[in-house]
Amino acid sequence: MRAMIMNDGVLRVDEMADPVPEKGQVLVRTLACGVCASDIHLRSHGDRLAKWSREFGGPFDMDTKSDLVMGHEYCGEIVDYGPDTSGELAVGSRVTSMPQLFHDRGFTVLGYDNVYPGGFSQYMLLGRDMLRAVPADVPTDAAALTEPLSVGFEYVRIARMRPHDVPLVIGCGAIGLGMIAVLRDAGVSPIVAADYAPMKRALAEQMGAHVVVDPAEQSPMRAWTEAAASTKSAAAVVFECVGVPGTLGAILEAAPWNARVIVAGVCLEPDPVFGAAAHSKAINVQFGGIPIAADFDGALEAISDGRIDVASWITGHAGIEQSVSAFDEATDPEQHARMIVHPHD
Repeated sequence: MRAMIMNDGVLRVDEMADPVPEKGQVLVRTLACGVCASDIHLRSHGDRLAKWSREFGGPFDMDTKSDLVMGHEYCGEIVDYGPDTSGELAVGSRVTSMPQLFHDRGFTVLGYDNVYPGGFSQYMLLGRDMLRAVPADVPTDAAALTEPLSVGFEYVRIARMRPHDVPLVIGCGAIGLGMIAVLRDAGVSPIVAADYAPMKRALAEQMGAHVVVDPAEQSPMRAWTEAAASTKSAAAVVFECVGVPGTLGAILEAAPWNARVIVAGVCLEPDPVFGAAAHSKAINVQFGGIPIAADFDGALEAISDGRIDVASWITGHAGIEQSVSAFDEATDPEQHARMIVHPHD
């Protein structure tokens, strides 16, 4: 099969062996896969993530200096079931799943493993018990974005929004857009969002943000203060969706007393912060979360019933042979929210 392969930060499109399903696994033909900011960070700084995982038992057991196929936002169609494995879904059914694969040696985070290829390949293996059928009226590209939307569900869930909480979303890529959409769907108001890119600010408004600002022109925290003025006893819940050095530190210094900061952006570089800023203002910081099936199912349902329209996030397409240049293009935050790679196109 053809795949976009990373080795020591260098991408190439090449042939590799087709994966063979084991018991409990399903072979799927990959139809679409989104380029996530995490993929971009992994290419540049994945060695640090891998080193930490090896030393401290993290889930990313990979060698970044060996061939690895990224991609964890995907939609595919069933080709075959592994031995002694059956399922309710027929061959040819379109499916998606959380990017986790269980096997005899433990489990793999798909897109972060040297043995099991991620979605930037023409075929991949998924767990039978993880499969979710894609409804017939849901476009394949939209189904591939179930995973990033599920991250929005995940972080809004762990934020435990209260009636007087006013959210501020910093960074309006697909993850930030997902949070805005989930907050709006939950009836939260007002929602404040900030991003430097005009295209992403427009998408934030489309997803339901009530106030959208350009940080180059207005302080996001000042915009939050103005928007929250009409909410009695307003408390700040800041969603950090950027993941680049300096962002978290700036939030902690500017956030009001007793704010809650939910860190969704994954920064793989050293990122010093002035801890006294958070300490003196009693700021609660939540790093990451635990993905659960209910988040993924909620995202697929919201896409399926039309409550959340992710089609506008898609800003580019590429076939597998053009995937390297498309990946490079996707690093431009001014132009892209989600680039979609079609491995068989």
